[in-house]
Amino acid sequence: MDSQPIDIMEVPLTRTQAILAKLKAVMTNAPKWIGIYLGLVGLFSFNCFILEESFQTVMFGSWSAFDAREYRLIKREIQTMEGLRTTLKVVNNVGGWLNPFGWVAYNGYVNAEREYIDALRAKLFANAPEVFHGDVVSFSFVPQEEEPQDGYSLYKNGRITVAAKTLQPVVTGRVTANGQQVLIDAR
Repeated sequence: MDSQPIDIMEVPLTRTQAILAKLKAVMTNAPKWIGIYLGLVGLFSFNCFILEESFQTVMFGSWSAFDAREYRLIKREIQTMEGLRTTLKVVNNVGGWLNPFGWVAYNGYVNAEREYIDALRAKLFANAPEVFHGDVVSFSFVPQEEEPQDGYSLYKNGRITVAAKTLQPVVTGRVTANGQQVLIDAR
């Protein structure tokens, strides 16, 4: 018998062998694609994490500023928080969806930041409305007295006076500070 070496390339592969060969090719290339995916996920997730930590650092600073009654500093911190919140929202929506669980978590955090900012702004307005001089604000208001004027009334409670044609439970108007007295023009 003349025995010749068998060329593997000429031997037909069984269906199982063909599947295993394709699986091996996929598994050989998979780490590269998984690495690219994880790199992209990490790029966005890490930036979201740092923005979250930045917001928290400013938030902790606002507590100290309130203790020290540094109200103008708190107003600046609110502006910083708003900027960080906007940036986090953009970064998360641009690429955070690559990690769906991370996107949901950071989207929730962005919403929580909005609530904290609104509460901090309300607390600041209650303690130092004069720092909002020139700004338009919205706040809940219950007057203690009313002084009718020509076509509107002045509603007063402590050092806050609201000028309005009709008073709503939530007042929106421009703040004018004059010493310790604060006028909200809601006309």
